[in-house]
Amino acid sequence: MIHFKNNKWEEFSPRVTITSALPYVNGVKHLGNLVGSILPADIFHRFLDLMGVDNIYICGTDDHGTAVEIAAAEEKITPADYARKYKKIQEDIYKQWNFDFTHFGSTSSKTNDEITKALFLAAYKNGYIIHRSLTVPYCEHDKRFLPDRYVTGTCPICGYDTARGDQCEKCSTILDPADLKNPVCTICKQSHITFKQEKHLFLNYTLLSEKLKEWIDGTDWPYNTKTLALGWIKQGLKPRCITRNLTWGINVPLKGFEDKVFYVWFDAPIGYISITKDAFLLGKLKKWKEYWTDAKVYHFLGKDNIPFHTIFWPGTLIAGKDVEVDGKKINFVLPYQVVGYEYLNWEEKKFSTSKGIGLFSDEAIELFPADYWRFYLSHILPDNKDSNFDWDDFQSRINNELIANYGNLFYRVTYFIEKNFSGTVPKGVLDEEGKILYEKLIDTKESVEGLIKDVKLKEALKEIFKLASDTNKYFQDKKPWEQKDAYHAGNTLYTAVNLLRALSILLYPYIPSTADQALIALDTDRGWNIEDQKIKPGHKIHAKILFKKIEDEDIIRAKKYITKYARLTKDEEGKKETLPETINLVNDMIPISEFQKLELVVGTIIDIEDHPKADKLYVLQVDLGKEIRQLVAGLRDKYTKDELKNRQIIIIANLEPKELRGVKSHGMLLAAGDGTIISPIEPVANGAKVM
Repeated sequence: MIHFKNNKWEEFSPRVTITSALPYVNGVKHLGNLVGSILPADIFHRFLDLMGVDNIYICGTDDHGTAVEIAAAEEKITPADYARKYKKIQEDIYKQWNFDFTHFGSTSSKTNDEITKALFLAAYKNGYIIHRSLTVPYCEHDKRFLPDRYVTGTCPICGYDTARGDQCEKCSTILDPADLKNPVCTICKQSHITFKQEKHLFLNYTLLSEKLKEWIDGTDWPYNTKTLALGWIKQGLKPRCITRNLTWGINVPLKGFEDKVFYVWFDAPIGYISITKDAFLLGKLKKWKEYWTDAKVYHFLGKDNIPFHTIFWPGTLIAGKDVEVDGKKINFVLPYQVVGYEYLNWEEKKFSTSKGIGLFSDEAIELFPADYWRFYLSHILPDNKDSNFDWDDFQSRINNELIANYGNLFYRVTYFIEKNFSGTVPKGVLDEEGKILYEKLIDTKESVEGLIKDVKLKEALKEIFKLASDTNKYFQDKKPWEQKDAYHAGNTLYTAVNLLRALSILLYPYIPSTADQALIALDTDRGWNIEDQKIKPGHKIHAKILFKKIEDEDIIRAKKYITKYARLTKDEEGKKETLPETINLVNDMIPISEFQKLELVVGTIIDIEDHPKADKLYVLQVDLGKEIRQLVAGLRDKYTKDELKNRQIIIIANLEPKELRGVKSHGMLLAAGDGTIISPIEPVANGAKVM
């Protein structure tokens, strides 16, 4: 059980700093990048917010390096302009994913320049910087020096034939480009690689080895992370180069090395600190140093980033002891927890932009709402082994767990109260079964707290849905629609609506947008006191449909989708399949046999919202008895919401869903008109009439 002290977790006292690996600025990131750092960090951050823990969540773009130089030259803009452009693109996408960064900054900021130079000078003064000649890869074809990662070849350890010059992706061995067999330049794809001697600066990890080992021995890291880190130390740490022959980067403030810049791996993690300070300078924080001098730092990242956050980044902080910042000497804290994730595969295959395998973060939310993705990806977080994305599993989990377990329960309870009690929670108390359910709620809360403490986010989600299942069973067993007296029905509804409040709060870190909609519908707060029965008799609520079912047609379309970032030939582009559009019933003449295929169904309009992007369209929720359907109808300039709500209409129910100005319509409302007046057709006992 977690112990609280002054309403804070002792585990997290006095404050927590959360970071996710800084995404490289060159372009949009695929889902694997989000699963391996940004999404779990966001969930963790939101839980700490709920629990009243002082914390910040820091992220931003990693801006420096050859990749940006090359890409900027191709677009005929400066590297700085390129970095600003793609930082904005990434930031806009992350907002649509509802990532709650305290600040999303960049490593090319003035602040990062200052703090990087300050840490370097402190490490130099402390005797951890040495001069050495470095054998640097040089492409004779392109006439340029190459960073390590722009050389590929065969790994000398495991034989992997496309290992990068800085690290083998397969066996995780830290490499030097000269170690590779058959080296090739990744820019021109030529093997004209030579190696030249250049004078460079190195951070002496040999001197840091014992200090790092002593520190790592005392950490409470996951077994695999700790074992891997100690394994690198056991093999023997060597001095590592921190400078490069580039123009785009932070210049080295040391005589004789002014023509060099810091290697991107050196200045990038310093960005965590500088972005925090930038947040302070922008007024987003009241303090900043405390989050790096008196806090517990949690790094969320993919497994390929583990060596840099357990050895090289901490080594920089140890070497930079007594760094001078803002005129005062301070010491930055070492990471408290390094949360490393395995890889996400795409339908049993590795993500590949060139082959069109996978999906990118902007494309995903064009297909389905962000909370659908957040929920499913949380279910398959690769916390201890690689996980796999599967479209059929995605549809099943959304429809059968998120919607059937939580979403439908929410609508059934709130609609029952709205329909039978005018939206007012009836008088009631916890009955015997309700008291048992509340005991389960308290147990679930304690379990979730412990799992969040251990950063077991996937397991916490499972615990929450066990409670949702128990609440569903309670409501179904009680059958308030069959209870003849208001007293027993009131008890059931009072209990159920308070459990819905608790479930919505527990789910908030995973599906924040939907959970907030639920809490607004319940007219209640987001406090962590979820066991309190905040919703009292007489409290006003309104019914809300939180989700739309994923139809088979949606998945068929999704499976046929080819990422727009795939580099396809013209022939391949011509072979991309598309699905047929729905029949245009107004302009196309069709045989009676086609008309007979149409399924006409009576439904009741239960909810109406303005279309967010079209002045003449409404978004209708129509109760068909067995399900709720969403329709988009051009009635906004003809009827008020009050005139349409609770009206019965006739719809064509078996038309293929169609997206109208960004909102999907699952059917067509039948209406009659003369070009000026449009009247939806309304069923009556002996036929139909127009409204």
